[in-house]
Amino acid sequence: MLIAASELIAPDGAKSEKKTKTEFTSADYTASLENDTEELISSIDGAGRCKVMITLKNSSESVFAKNTDENSSPGSNSLKNEYVLYDGENGEEPVLIKQYLPDVQGVAVVCDGADNSRVRESVINSISSLFNIPVTKISVSKYKG
Repeated sequence: MLIAASELIAPDGAKSEKKTKTEFTSADYTASLENDTEELISSIDGAGRCKVMITLKNSSESVFAKNTDENSSPGSNSLKNEYVLYDGENGEEPVLIKQYLPDVQGVAVVCDGADNSRVRESVINSISSLFNIPVTKISVSKYKG
């Protein structure tokens, strides 16, 4: 009974290893982009308070590690792909190699200084260069209030 109990209790020097996941949901990614963009735009002279909404072109794409086994013999070829797995917190999980985040499709900005053409141009140019999107995909409007 003591042996079984000792397996459940980790010694003081032992630390459990936890793998941190770097996967983002599209909603988390969009919210992060919007918050960072709001902070940037509100720091532009004359912009004042602002709100930002960002639309994405697609969802994120994950690339997982695979083992490939190719067998060639005269007259036939076979290809076998298997994902590389590790023991995770919820059982076996695939090994993530890369995660491609979605591209920004368009941005809508509402700010206090949008009625000033200099401020509007600064906001549009900042967003265009930040996300590498054409100015036709950016809308800047006056904040109501």
